[in-house]
Amino acid sequence: METAVPVGRPRTVARLAFLGGAIYVVLFVVGTILLFSGAPDSSSAPAKVIKWYSDSGHRDRINGGWILIGLSLFFLLWFVAALRCAVSLVDAEGILTTIVGLGGGIYIAVAGAAVALSDGIRTMSDDTYQHRVFPELIHAADDVGWVMHATGALGLAAMIIAASLAFMWAGTWPTWAGWLGVVVGILSLASVVFFPQFLFLLWILIVSILMFLRSKPTARTV
Repeated sequence: METAVPVGRPRTVARLAFLGGAIYVVLFVVGTILLFSGAPDSSSAPAKVIKWYSDSGHRDRINGGWILIGLSLFFLLWFVAALRCAVSLVDAEGILTTIVGLGGGIYIAVAGAAVALSDGIRTMSDDTYQHRVFPELIHAADDVGWVMHATGALGLAAMIIAASLAFMWAGTWPTWAGWLGVVVGILSLASVVFFPQFLFLLWILIVSILMFLRSKPTARTV
């Protein structure tokens, strides 16, 4: 006699962890808008930069962006863990599994450091004598933060390529979807030019939602 038994909690955790990718994308985009929108270009006249960053409301908005991006990376960590587990089920050698975990972890660590550095320097007038603003330092923070994030995206590119190859070779994904993922990963290596960042965000969003829906818990029989 067969009896329906609910799927255990671990599978529920894994399913929810996949949804962390979609949450990451939403929070990251909103946080980035708060962090950078409206701010004068780093090449603007020093007087314009000083005036904008002297406004405490603008600094509060930057801090809000930092908080949202930090939270987005927290949720991305869960997605990376779930993706690594899924890849491990079809990766006999374990190499692609390792790359998924390391690549995602490297991106999270470097991206977190980049946004913290940018936020700290751009709002440092809160802690300086007479709330002084230093345009040169803000210019440096923008450039360093951008390059750091693009460098961390190399790990994300490796994660995307490894996961796409693993699922394609295992027949979990159609061949076209696997190669499309590989192309997205390769283009993400050039995230310093900005456009590829939209591609890896889109890849994470789509894979997050599809894996979440695909891993819907069902009853099992014993």
